[in-house]
Amino acid sequence: MGNRDTRYDLIEPMMSQGKIVSFTDVFKYIKKTVVAIDLGKKVDRFTVMMHDPKKFSVGDIYKMSDLFKISPRQVFELIANEYLQKHEQRE
Repeated sequence: MGNRDTRYDLIEPMMSQGKIVSFTDVFKYIKKTVVAIDLGKKVDRFTVMMHDPKKFSVGDIYKMSDLFKISPRQVFELIANEYLQKHEQRE
């Protein structure tokens, strides 16, 4: 992981302002391609994982936490919110 993309610095403030409340909201501020590469994932695989976050390993969560400069708990909460939103839409 070379130089950290400066767009990662937007995530925590946007969460504080309520503009990021679910996992996919993160990708309004930084491209999924950047995150995938920084996690060492192929973009296609990362896309699959985004749609089914259970496929992320705990290590992936901690790496994203470091990249996003938020706690692992906050990453889990974003994923949980995403899961809840998708399941509410189905009902």
